[in-house]
Amino acid sequence: MTRKATPTMIRAFWAAGGLLLWVSACVPGDLGPPQVGDQAPDFQAMSLDGERTVSLADYAGQTILVNLWATWCAPCRLETPYLQAVYEENRERGLMVVGISVDSPFALDMVNDFLEEMGVTYDILLDPEMVSTDVFLPIGYPASYLIDGDGVIRFTRLGPIVEGDPAFLEALEQTLE
Repeated sequence: MTRKATPTMIRAFWAAGGLLLWVSACVPGDLGPPQVGDQAPDFQAMSLDGERTVSLADYAGQTILVNLWATWCAPCRLETPYLQAVYEENRERGLMVVGISVDSPFALDMVNDFLEEMGVTYDILLDPEMVSTDVFLPIGYPASYLIDGDGVIRFTRLGPIVEGDPAFLEALEQTLE
């Protein structure tokens, strides 16, 4: 059965959009999510083995694709094989992919099962306290940020990066040059 949009639904949609626009206009630039051209925020998360704290600053001088994700996120499941392929194709050119799991601290087995199932070989950090969410302010998962060697954000995507995305591929090429 197909539902038609009623006038009430249309008004609610426009009101929500207007509210979002108003809120984004009222938030000072330094308090909103980081944008292309901004310096990437730094934060710390735990290594997958739980033995060390890793900071984004540890990747200084490298091109990194930071990807916030969770095992329960269906779009993350769709995106991960593509991110793995991008990593394999570009790691010798200097690309590092850093996946940041925001799963609960009790989900380590699920995180490891996910990584094994997806064949992930890029760096994975654990952020069960969701510090990365406080820093990057995504409105959902996955969320990705391509950061150049100088720490400047060159591409952002809220939602999955789909295979062959021209905007992503162009930003990646420019950043790796």
